[in-house]
Amino acid sequence: MINFIKNFFIKYTFLKKIRNFFSIIIESTKNHGFVKFIARTLSPTIDFFRYILKYLLNPIINFFKTRISKPIAVKVFSYAVLVGLILFTAFIPSLYKATNNVKNVNQNNLMREFGNNDPTIDQILKRSFFKEESRKLSIDYQQVLNLMNLFEKSGYNLDRVRDGGPVSNFFLAKFPEGITELDNLEQRKRIFIQILLPVILSENEKIRTDRRKLTSIMNLKSYDKESLWLKEQFDRYKVKDNNYKELLKRMDVIPPSLALAQAAYESAWGTSRFAVEGNALFGQWTWKENTGIVPERRPENEKYEVSKFNHIRSAVTAYKNNLNSHPFYEDFRKERAKARMLNPFGSISGYRLVDHLGRYSIRGQDYVVGLKKVIEQNSLHDFDKSILTPKRSSSI
Repeated sequence: MINFIKNFFIKYTFLKKIRNFFSIIIESTKNHGFVKFIARTLSPTIDFFRYILKYLLNPIINFFKTRISKPIAVKVFSYAVLVGLILFTAFIPSLYKATNNVKNVNQNNLMREFGNNDPTIDQILKRSFFKEESRKLSIDYQQVLNLMNLFEKSGYNLDRVRDGGPVSNFFLAKFPEGITELDNLEQRKRIFIQILLPVILSENEKIRTDRRKLTSIMNLKSYDKESLWLKEQFDRYKVKDNNYKELLKRMDVIPPSLALAQAAYESAWGTSRFAVEGNALFGQWTWKENTGIVPERRPENEKYEVSKFNHIRSAVTAYKNNLNSHPFYEDFRKERAKARMLNPFGSISGYRLVDHLGRYSIRGQDYVVGLKKVIEQNSLHDFDKSILTPKRSSSI
């Protein structure tokens, strides 16, 4: 019997299998929590027990059959199962408690580190949410909850924003994968808006600054000192013949309600494959091969791809440049200019402009109807007058 066991361990490296199996369990439990470790270790668990049944139990059973009577074998097996269950049951509470402690410590450290300051989300992600062995942002369910708690702790609450409160300066570089794990649709919508709204407002503030500068330049007798800046703007907005009035018409903000509605509609509130893999929130296409994400159901004769971006801000910038320069949206810009004449320095209703975006999607008028529903059902018009919190010098 001793020789049999010795040869068995040498031949099949049983101890190595045990060590690898439990290291996978411990690592997975530590990284993902006890609830998820079962799903994430299902495959190695099955492989391990398949190995046990094939190379350990069968030889032992055959040995018992030839050396020990059946009643004694059954009794030994029953005791073995009982002892295994006792050990497993004793192991579970300790493991669960340990993983919960790890989560609580991580979350408390995160809150303690930033306090009541308004850090950028980029800094938080670099310190807490990036895995050293991965280049891709990995935020699971627990980390999304931490992000939501951080918003709340910092006073960034959408109810307050709807009542006229400022929007905190949180800027997220990548869209979190963990948002897809939020079962509560309202939670998913809320964090989607909280992540995207500051970027939209920040980009609109840049446009307002440029618009004020352009208006000031147009009141001058000579534009020579600003010729380089003006050339950049004419190129960005694709304005020909140095038409200053046309440039001023194109150089205007995108109402937050409209931007939020289109992003929500195109990305399924940030849960689509394109949003998670490439920050593709607005469904923009590119015909440059191997620069975007190829849709799974793209017809064989088509060459388009969905544009991808390294940062959410890049996606928002490309989106607003598209609406402010593409010929398809000339009617959109004309209607916005009419609204601007009535309200030179105030906000513009996104709902009012939706009717002129039928060419944004192949769905045409159905797309327009869909956007209106998104705005109405989620009261996105509340955010058209939102402003960013003035930046503090003490911010991280």
